[in-house]
Amino acid sequence: MISYQNLEPRLSIKAELNDASSIKASFTRMAQYVHLISNTTASNPLDLWTPSTNNIKPELGNQYVLGYFRDFGKDKMFEFSVEAYYRATQNQIDYIDGAVLLINEFLEGDLLSGIGRAYGLEFYLQKKVGRFTGWAAYTLARTELKVGGINNGNWYPTRYDQTHNLKISSFYDINKRWSASVNFTFVSGTPTTFFTSRSIQQGLLIPYNAYNSRNNVRLPDFHRLDVSFRLEGKTIKKNGNPRKNSDYWVFGVYNLYGRRNPFSIYFTQGSERVAAGSPINSEARQLAIIGTIIPSVSYNFKF
Repeated sequence: MISYQNLEPRLSIKAELNDASSIKASFTRMAQYVHLISNTTASNPLDLWTPSTNNIKPELGNQYVLGYFRDFGKDKMFEFSVEAYYRATQNQIDYIDGAVLLINEFLEGDLLSGIGRAYGLEFYLQKKVGRFTGWAAYTLARTELKVGGINNGNWYPTRYDQTHNLKISSFYDINKRWSASVNFTFVSGTPTTFFTSRSIQQGLLIPYNAYNSRNNVRLPDFHRLDVSFRLEGKTIKKNGNPRKNSDYWVFGVYNLYGRRNPFSIYFTQGSERVAAGSPINSEARQLAIIGTIIPSVSYNFKF
């Protein structure tokens, strides 16, 4: 059994440009003693956690952030910020091609260690007062790994690499009792690994990765629209006295336009055995966990 000790210093600096804007910069040193292993095989996305051991060192990372923040508009009703960040990591692990991740007593033998990097820009805009309020956040980012023995030693995106991430939330007070909210989410498709070649051995179709590539394609983009309406209960009794308790109803629709966002993609073929010289027909099938409209009604009571 081995123990690890690491310092994790942090530094943050803020400079006020005026009463409405400022600049912030920070540095963070991080150590993580539990490692995330993400299986990105298209048909079986899976996450596993494994602790640091004699052979698996803790993951170490340095993160640098620089941001600009500003309030503007009448009574500073708007808030805007933009931040750039860069994070470099060491001892980040990933599995070898053909690894067995489940019920593997010798899992460490299927893992390799390398370096990682994550960088991007984050934009944020919020309207804080008025009948109509809301916020929008957009991130342009990359998250990549470089591990000797995987992807021919070249950089490749991790499962959590999201090139584009957009979230919009808006709220509108229709009157004293009714209000509405709309939420939209868009995220770039998850990187995943598809087989690049196929061969026939004894009449069986065997897929394989001819170029040792990792996360070589992306699933379709994820996007969803949710809406809800809130009805506040009456605050005054019939006798004119205020109510001690409060209640409200929420009527919502999840996934308003029924988007079938993919969770994974798997491949099928018409027959297990293929005659030599015959064309190989395979079909990609998409698995969606929630691919339909889901209405909801809830009642909330406070006392």
